[in-house]
Amino acid sequence: MKNYVLVIDGDLNTCKEIKYNLQDEYTDVYYTGSIQEALQIMEKENCSLVILDACIYQYDGTALIQQIRQMNPLPILALSETAGTADKVAALKCGADDVLNKPYDLEECLARAQALMRRYTQLNHITGRNYALVSHGNLMLDTARRQVTIDDETVILTKKEYDLLLYFIKNRNRVLTFEQIYTAVWHEEYLMDNSTIFYQVGNLRRKLKADWIETRYGMGYFIHNPGEL
Repeated sequence: MKNYVLVIDGDLNTCKEIKYNLQDEYTDVYYTGSIQEALQIMEKENCSLVILDACIYQYDGTALIQQIRQMNPLPILALSETAGTADKVAALKCGADDVLNKPYDLEECLARAQALMRRYTQLNHITGRNYALVSHGNLMLDTARRQVTIDDETVILTKKEYDLLLYFIKNRNRVLTFEQIYTAVWHEEYLMDNSTIFYQVGNLRRKLKADWIETRYGMGYFIHNPGEL
């Protein structure tokens, strides 16, 4: 089973150096200098490690660490250009598993990265738990436990509400017809009766305050990213 590593750093030389020295037949390494792209990669790939610049561009590195930690319990190795103890402590308190000062020794960086991955993959093997988290704005789905949270507060959904929500989020930014929704979620023949779908969508909107579920009258629904119109 391959490990997937994501490097987030505005310095592409740093990204490439880590990638081409860490990547092998057992490990694939992605890199980006974009926060948005990094979060998109994490939604698609089941990463085993994130290595990030603790002060990428003008973004608050600790806020990024917190955001990643909410998405996934994977290990985080933070690279810091400041040697201050306070900055290290802040990064660790926000969820980083290890902090390495820049400029770093490449061999030490690789050794720490491999140790974090090894610990993570061994723990998953022991527990038999494959973490699979899906995020949508401040909403998080833990697909292993079928648990939904908003800002770390658990939201209680019925089985059908959860199935519908997961289908919507997996197909965001697409118009979903009533027939597609009913066939995918209810696994039954669509008979042109949308009352069940209306009822379940109404429940989701109420429980999740989901204004991102947009009605397309006579067609179905369009799921857009939170905050977008």
